[in-house]
Amino acid sequence: MIPINNMHNFSDALPPGVQEEIDAISNFRNVPQGGMIFRAGGACTELVQIRAGEAKVSSCNREGREAVAALIRPGDWIGVSEIFSGLPTMSDVLALSPVKLRAIGKRDFEALIDRHPVLARHLLRLLSLRFSAIYYMDVDRSVLTLKERVLKTLYMLSFSHGKTAGDEDGILIALSQAELGKLLAASRQNLNRVLKGLEQERLLTVRYGGVRLHGLEAIRQRYGYLVNVDQPAPVYGE
Repeated sequence: MIPINNMHNFSDALPPGVQEEIDAISNFRNVPQGGMIFRAGGACTELVQIRAGEAKVSSCNREGREAVAALIRPGDWIGVSEIFSGLPTMSDVLALSPVKLRAIGKRDFEALIDRHPVLARHLLRLLSLRFSAIYYMDVDRSVLTLKERVLKTLYMLSFSHGKTAGDEDGILIALSQAELGKLLAASRQNLNRVLKGLEQERLLTVRYGGVRLHGLEAIRQRYGYLVNVDQPAPVYGE
């Protein structure tokens, strides 16, 4: 996988003068844990950046079963596609913790792009990376087994959500089985079976509220065909 810094954040790499203009047209607000940031099917009138906290992008079917498309963290921008397409928001975006947002109105943002064409290049890169990530996810759902998807997803999450587990090579993914199941569109029973098998291979340990990977090198050695691929993986700064 190819680690990409600021994969969902176009603003940090912009010239200082453009960043100052972004600050000038931004509004800031707080959303409590469980609060809805975007609702699927609603009109997208602003571009939003997560400044602090975490959120999830998800959809529910008619039976109320939830599928999580992405977990988003500080720096990530939401609503970029909808601002350009003019289409309603595609998914619900729900705050998983208290969240601080930066919001820019659609008209203000469009005027900013007209003044600074460099911004369009950064947005094109961001959208291209997102397209690549979605493409690989769709292919994986079609051709990989659940075990393979679990391993590949946990490996990718180690770049964005992993924390040192206290030993030399251990990494803790602070994601419950229920949350991981929604991200993989897998039932709890099937996911639990796969995780137990991976525990027997000594690749990970399931803990309350998370999964501890024993080491990324062991995964690379045994399952290199899954993780040694030219696929973008987001990396977040501290």
